[in-house]
Amino acid sequence: MKPRAERVQATLARIRSLTGVSLAFAGPVDRDGVLLERFDGPVVGPLSGVRLSFGHGLGGKAASIQRPVVVNDYVRAPHITHQYDRIIQAEGLRAMVAVPVVVAKRTVTVIYAAFRDTQIIGGRIYDVVAGETRTLEHDLVVAHALETIEPPQGGEAAVIEENRRLRAALRDTYTQLRLLAARTADPVIREELLREADRFTDQEAGPPALTLTPRENDVLALVAGGLTNAQIASALGLTTFTVKSYMKSLMGKLGAGSRHEAVVIARRLGRLP
Repeated sequence: MKPRAERVQATLARIRSLTGVSLAFAGPVDRDGVLLERFDGPVVGPLSGVRLSFGHGLGGKAASIQRPVVVNDYVRAPHITHQYDRIIQAEGLRAMVAVPVVVAKRTVTVIYAAFRDTQIIGGRIYDVVAGETRTLEHDLVVAHALETIEPPQGGEAAVIEENRRLRAALRDTYTQLRLLAARTADPVIREELLREADRFTDQEAGPPALTLTPRENDVLALVAGGLTNAQIASALGLTTFTVKSYMKSLMGKLGAGSRHEAVVIARRLGRLP
């Protein structure tokens, strides 16, 4: 399996090839912020090696809120901070999009696409950047799950503990795949992600009359992942009121009296791993 750096570099190359952006670049995320170190396209200024603080600039904001951020004129954008304007101007960048890569609920990388001339980032360009980033995210989610699987040692107790850890990893992967599918604008990628997620469930085990909508399944998966209604709303781009409505509906269909009971019943019926 390819190392993360190779996957990121390949993603940048595809983004630049498919969109014609002037520069595609990326940076890993740690507790100190975003470090810009991967590039596809000419770097003419001091961009390489810059570290961005969480919440600041374009990528720092995307990493913090775990959602894509678009600016069509960086230095005039009102919804980002501007302590990195000199660096961006020296690089000659104007229209930009930053998309976070989230694995196990943590931003691990930020992917950027940028033009050096006046452009409106939307439609096909945005869809390509977001779609390629989600594909990368999917690969990293699967890799993360596989990395948690180690052969148990130490007898029966170790086997039980390993099974518990493996089950938790599979459940986290399922939640991540549902979240990726909900976020992507590409219907082909969405269907592929949902098919991958469904491999972790046993949909045929439950009663055929029980039908949850795609959004109800999304909400149920995130509830099982331990998210609050507010966190689910933020992750899916919904209002808290809408999330509560979905929750009420799916609880009714499952015959559950609480969120916890809904998850327990759904797992018993094979609707959750």
